[in-house]
Amino acid sequence: MEEIIEDKTKEISAALSRLKRKLKNGDESELVHWVITDKLACSQRPLRYHPRYGGSGRNIPREATDLVHDWVFFLMQCEGIKSIICLMHTRDLECYADLELSAPDLIAFYRHKGFEVAHLPWEDPQHSGTSRDQIRKKLREVREKALGEYGRLTKPVLIQCSAGIDRTAPVAAYVFANRAG
Repeated sequence: MEEIIEDKTKEISAALSRLKRKLKNGDESELVHWVITDKLACSQRPLRYHPRYGGSGRNIPREATDLVHDWVFFLMQCEGIKSIICLMHTRDLECYADLELSAPDLIAFYRHKGFEVAHLPWEDPQHSGTSRDQIRKKLREVREKALGEYGRLTKPVLIQCSAGIDRTAPVAAYVFANRAG
């Protein structure tokens, strides 16, 4: 089973890396990678790779508010996403503090827009300074919680973190291999 999860993690990471390149070049024709067609998708956080506003840990200015609204509209109307499992940590969410989202934060904004949301905050292991053992322990914990949430949430479900690679890919691969619902 772990080999299946590892192979799927690599596949998802590669797909999200391709998506990243497209987004950095201004091509927003695709915002998600489907892991299970019409049931489970993955993405980066809104505007993470936008040519003008993107970046790691960079605050998105108020002038980009409409773009975040557009991103959500695309997820709902074009991709049909109903639920979000958000792995973003406080630092990731702070990037949206300057926006006018008609909600206190991005998670509340998602809910306000009609998504079912499971927030499983996990600090990016590439930036946390946490030991490998602690990262593995946290991964096991988050994977199990995400699998339970996937079984509970209305499909299709989107899993996202900031970049979509270090947290989203292994969690989505685990859900893929053990899917419930």
